[in-house]
Amino acid sequence: MVRHSGWFDKNILSWLVISLLLFVPLYPKFPLFEVPGTYVAVRLEDFLIGGVLLIWFLKEINQGWPTLKQRVSRLVLLYFLAGLVSLANALLISRVITPHLAWLHFFRRIEYMSLFFVALASVREKRHILSYALTLFLAAAGVFLFGLGQKYLNWPVISTMNEEFSKGMALYLSKWTRINSTFAGHYDLAAFAVLIFSPFLGFMMGVKRRWLKLAGLTVAVMAFYLLILTASRISFGAYLISAVLVLFWLGKKKLALPLVGLSLAVMLLTGDLGQRFAATFNLDLKLNLPKIKLGQKKVAQLPQATVTPLPPPPAENQPEVDELKPKKATGEGEIQEKKKATVEVYFPEPESVELAAQRSGEIRFKVEWPRAIRAFLKNPLVGTGFSSVTLATDNDYLRILAETGLLGGISFALIFLEFFKKFFVFHRKTKWCPQKAVVTGIAGAMVGFLANAVFIDVFEASKVAFLFWMLMGIMVGTINLYQTRDLFQN
Repeated sequence: MVRHSGWFDKNILSWLVISLLLFVPLYPKFPLFEVPGTYVAVRLEDFLIGGVLLIWFLKEINQGWPTLKQRVSRLVLLYFLAGLVSLANALLISRVITPHLAWLHFFRRIEYMSLFFVALASVREKRHILSYALTLFLAAAGVFLFGLGQKYLNWPVISTMNEEFSKGMALYLSKWTRINSTFAGHYDLAAFAVLIFSPFLGFMMGVKRRWLKLAGLTVAVMAFYLLILTASRISFGAYLISAVLVLFWLGKKKLALPLVGLSLAVMLLTGDLGQRFAATFNLDLKLNLPKIKLGQKKVAQLPQATVTPLPPPPAENQPEVDELKPKKATGEGEIQEKKKATVEVYFPEPESVELAAQRSGEIRFKVEWPRAIRAFLKNPLVGTGFSSVTLATDNDYLRILAETGLLGGISFALIFLEFFKKFFVFHRKTKWCPQKAVVTGIAGAMVGFLANAVFIDVFEASKVAFLFWMLMGIMVGTINLYQTRDLFQN
């Protein structure tokens, strides 16, 4: 009985992490109930994570807070404290934010980052690392298959790209729409693809068994294909940075140029992503012209109640689900299945992609970023409080400075400086082993995530934020495991 109790106590957190690594990416963002004043909703995953955090908290009390005694954990707590100071200033002094929304944003950040503690405490043996890798393989396969179903089989999507979408409606994508899979938007899915590519690239380089190498290669290919389908220029650039760094760190420099060349070739031959890059840099990629003749009329038989022109491809961060016609409409606009009409549908002109790319940049450079800079300048020390720059800034670093000022920005930066310090010391002193390769891959994913944060609010995108902080916990936990067992070279 005592033996079973010891096994349970030692492995309970690892099983909880495994459940989260599966549930978070695979379960769509169905809302349970809404929060007044915002379309951010409380979801089932919030209750699951709350239960996991409670179990971790009770274990920490029983064991004397071993996780929170580590330097990197104290830096995370320091950021929480900086956020609390900023929140108190905004609520009690400046009073420019809505209290319940500010508390919501603050607690959401604590929820995301607290999973770092859970994952860190869960790594007790080398087999836990392999278990997490196999779990992520299953999660990535599920996301990949569901994404293909949306693209080719008209499977539904649950999106949170705007207030109406976020109510949990089952929507169906048009031919122009970039897939979401089980995520809230295409940019979230692209960030997920970047996040898992590098760890499995490292995993593939580190293991010796062929079936494990094949598993790592399979996930890497699935992640890359998802990235192409999202047509996210920002995440594609982040992917190249992270992948090349991993190859350099692992001593596989000769593979970097072929990887970049192959990636660029696929990108150029892919209509949507290639055209977006062409529009960004004012290039003429004639190889990327769509196979259909744009701008010509096409006669189609459509239900009379659903006749609308096809929208142009959306901007990088704009809502992009087709005009949201549920399969069964209700009310005055109910679809009469038997009543057909001959209508003219116009395909969008080629320059719509260029306009979308331009609009995406203008939203950031002329609206969102200046708004965040103005908020920061109002109170450079502690910022203007959580939620003060609305839901979108499309630059996480400007968001942190705007909401929590230099106090929050510096404390947040210290967390990542500690991550890099631990990684480079580990990388320099540790013997070659599969775990070293996996840690290197996760470090590359961290760089890719930080690059994504320059143009996308990835630290506030719940699904990828949960996964990111768990990966950081697994990375630091693996480093600690090897340090504790004295596996460094003498």
